[in-house]
Amino acid sequence: MSSINPVVQVAQQMLLGGAVKQNHALEHATIVLLSRRFPEVRFSGISFAAGFFVFGDVPTEAILPAAQEALNLLRTTQPELAVHERCGTNLAVAGLLTGLSAMAVSRMKRPYSTANNVILASTAALVLARPLGLTVQRYVTTQTPNASMTILGVKQMTVMGSPAHFVSTDNPEAAGLFS
Repeated sequence: MSSINPVVQVAQQMLLGGAVKQNHALEHATIVLLSRRFPEVRFSGISFAAGFFVFGDVPTEAILPAAQEALNLLRTTQPELAVHERCGTNLAVAGLLTGLSAMAVSRMKRPYSTANNVILASTAALVLARPLGLTVQRYVTTQTPNASMTILGVKQMTVMGSPAHFVSTDNPEAAGLFS
C-alpha cells in the first residue's frame, strides 16, 4: 500500500497534487498501451494519490506489464502519452467554456442576447475546448512521473458491476501537498 496517509491523499486529490497528476499521466499511458493490445475493449480510468483504476474487461496479468512499460516510456521516449484525447479534463474544459460563453452572451443587452448568439457562442466554445483541454492536461492535470515513483501492484475488483483493476503506486517525493 502507498505510504501517503489518507488525509494527504484527500488533500492531493482536492488540490490536484503531484502524486495525483503523476498517476493521471501513468493512467493515460497505461490505457494507451492496453488499448493497442486489446483494441476491442473500451477502457477508462480515474486517478488518486495512491494509484489509479483501469476499467476494462481484460486479464489482470496484462495490467502490470502495461503499467511498467508506460512508466518507462513516460520517463524516457514518449512523455506525450500523458495526454489522452478522451480524458475527462477535456469534458470539464468543454463544459466550463460552453457554460460560461452561453451565460455571458445571454447576459448581454439586446440585440446580442438572442438564442442564435447563445448557440453560436456555445459552438465556438466547443471548438476551442478541444485544443484547450489537451493543453490543460499537458500543463495542469498530468505530470511526468518522477524517478521515485514505483508501481506496487495491481488488484482486480468489481466497481459498480464493471471489471476494474487498481494499480497501486508509491511516490515518496510527491507525498507533499504541493509537489
